[in-house]
Parts: sequence; C-alpha cells; structure tokens
Amino acid sequence: MIFFLVYNLHLLDLGFDEALIGRVAAAFTLGSLAVTFLTGWLLNNYGLNRVIQLWVLATAILLPLRSLTHAAWFVIIAAFLNGASIGGWMVSAPPFLTRNANLEIRAWAFSLSYGSSIGMGALAGVIVGLASRQFPDWIGAGVTAGFSGKQYVLLASSASVLVGFLVLLFLRESAASAGAPEPPIPSIGSAKRRIWSRRFVLQLLIVLVLWSLFVGSFPPFFNVYFHKQFNQSLQGIGMIFSFSQLCQVLAVLCMPWLALRLGRVRAIFSMQIASALVLPALIFTSNVQLAGMVYLAYLSFQVMTEPALENFIMDSVLPEERNTVASLRYMTLFAIQALAVLVSGFVIAHFGYSFLLVGIAILGISAALTFYLFFRSRAQVHAAKESTVPAACPLN
Repeated sequence: MIFFLVYNLHLLDLGFDEALIGRVAAAFTLGSLAVTFLTGWLLNNYGLNRVIQLWVLATAILLPLRSLTHAAWFVIIAAFLNGASIGGWMVSAPPFLTRNANLEIRAWAFSLSYGSSIGMGALAGVIVGLASRQFPDWIGAGVTAGFSGKQYVLLASSASVLVGFLVLLFLRESAASAGAPEPPIPSIGSAKRRIWSRRFVLQLLIVLVLWSLFVGSFPPFFNVYFHKQFNQSLQGIGMIFSFSQLCQVLAVLCMPWLALRLGRVRAIFSMQIASALVLPALIFTSNVQLAGMVYLAYLSFQVMTEPALENFIMDSVLPEERNTVASLRYMTLFAIQALAVLVSGFVIAHFGYSFLLVGIAILGISAALTFYLFFRSRAQVHAAKESTVPAACPLN
C-alpha cells in the first residue's frame, strides 16, 4: 500500500503529467482485467498455492522495476504487468480462503482478509505521513544522479512483498488445491447441481453488474467532490480518507456477527440497501463534517457487503467451479468499474453531482433487490469442508 501511495508522486518528480499518470492507471486496470480467466485456468491446472506464489513473486519483481524505470513506455508496460500480478492474486484469494478455512470460521476468514487489507492501507498512510514530516527534504528530494528519497521508499515497500513470498513458500499443498476434486455433495444429483450452478452464475452476473456500477461510480471522485463542494485541502481530504479506512476495518469485522443474526442473504441485502439509501444524503448536506460522516457511513455499509458476498459466491458453486467463478467475478468487477468511472465523469461534467448521486442510489437499490429476489428462497447451499465430510451452509 505504501508503494501505491508514493508512486504517483514519484512519477511527478520524473516530469510526467496527469495525462500519463492516467494512462498508467488505465494500463494497471487493463492488466488486472486481462489476467482474470488466465488465473482461473492456472488455478484449475496447477493448484492454488503454486499460483498464489507465482503472482506474489511476480509482484515482488515488478514493483522494483516500476521504481527504477524512467522511460514512459516502460512505465506503462510495467503498470500493465503489475496490474496482472495484483489481479491474479485477487482472483486466487477467494478460492484459497474457501478451501483452507473450515466452514465454521470461513466468514471470519473473509472478513479478516478484507479488514487486514484495508487496515494496511490506513497504516501505510500513517507511515508515509510520519516519514514526510520527519524527513521532508529526503522524501521530497527530486531525482539525482543516484536514487531519490521516494525511490528508496518504493524499493523498501517492494522488499516487503518479497518477504511475503518467502512466507508463502511454507504453504503445504492440499490434495484439493493441487487439483484433486472435492468429494461430491450427495444430497443433490450431479446433473441438477450443474443446472442450478449455471442458473446461479447467470443470476449472479446480473447482480454483479449492478453492484459493480454502484461501488465503482462515486469513490474515485470523492476527493474531487470534497474539494469542489466544501473547498477541502489535501490535508482535510487525507483525514477523511484515513478515518474512512479505520471505519471500514471496524465495519468489515462486524459483518460475520450480523450474518449470524440475520442470515447471510438478509445481511448482504440490508447493507446494500443501507449504503444506497445513505449516499443521496450528501445532496442535502452543506456542512463538511456532516458530509464526511455520510460518506463514511456509505462506504462502511458498502464494504461490509464485500467479504460476505464473496463468501456467499464461493459457497454457492461446485468446488471445481470456484476458480472459474472467481475469475468471472473479478472480470465483471474490473470491466464494469472501468465503465462506471467513465460514465460518472461524463455525468458530473454535464449534469452535476446531485444527478449522479441519485442515479448511483437507484443502481444500489436495484442491485440489493435483485440479489434478494434471486437468492432469498435458497435456504442453504452445500459446501465441502476442508475434511472429506460434506457440510451445509445456512444462508437464511
């Protein structure tokens, strides 16, 4: 996370403008999108642990390369490849967690995975902020004959990924993650299970398109919104961002408890609806503190949905389909969110933020209602535990 906070500033030091930085970001997203189905194929053929190790090693190699290169064309190519390695990791993580976490603790495993990622983002912001205050001349130094201060930070953060790869070498390959099929769920015939699974995937795609449009439309513009609507400085926007990371961690860790109380489908539906209904309150808010609270509530409800939804998806398909469905899920997410950003920028420029916020809220409500209507009648979905004993996972 430190790398991504500092990298764009490093590009500015090299003399690149916002146009090239935008192309770098687009190349990163395209790399993530391009690798989704390749990752599913690799997972099916080479096993979870090996593929995760591959993508982490690739990231550990690509981050230093991105730190050291000065040529614009290579900066873009390296961003594409790094996007692929990060995207491969993201696709691999849900099947890995599902296969290696017992059913009883699986909801907590997904929430902790999301929460730790968000928490590391908050910690990265604190570290970079402290370093900037303690060593402003060193961190802010431009490129010299040697390395700049920012390059040292980038290389140090890259080294942490290499340490993570060394830890992953101690993972032991289970029979299932190596490609052996999990035991069948005996209560449903094979043909019926496959028909239900295909229908589930089609319904899921509709939900994912609507939900990805919702989650990908406003967050990329939140800093611009607070700057233009409330005249907030970079420091004020940074405070909102840091506090939002803390709120998201706490919210994500509450989701397993909420799922136990309401059932997983109702919990996901409730948080989707809450997020969609809270967001339009920004239209009627003229106080920056209150607007910040509205934004934090919207983002917290939204992020609470993600680990539970991912867990629901993995538990709702056949074990041998998890890798492919994870690929499809992230392919949809990356593609739709890229479209959402383009459409949102156009809407803001031509119709303003109020029109955008109402439209986003309608998308969120539509995603929630579609999810609930599709999956409320599915009382339980069969899933295999890490052992060979089949287990059922209650959803409602």
